[in-house]
Amino acid sequence: MIDDPKDPDIQDVMREEKSRGKRRVDSDALRRRQDLLKKFREALTLRTEREFVDAIREMKLAENPEKLRELLKIWRASF
Repeated sequence: MIDDPKDPDIQDVMREEKSRGKRRVDSDALRRRQDLLKKFREALTLRTEREFVDAIREMKLAENPEKLRELLKIWRASF
């Protein structure tokens, strides 16, 4: 049985092994960050400000009003 090098588990192990002696790689944290960025990119494609704010609140990124203003500036600049 041949292992597929594109398997996410194998890639995680390879990434962790390559980082030996360097800063530790947290595969779970990296995966969560990538998922959050993917959801944020999808939210940027929404057409109305209300839809965008709802999506941001669903991701729990809008708890701070100043952070919400910052995210709205990014959304408005994306058009």
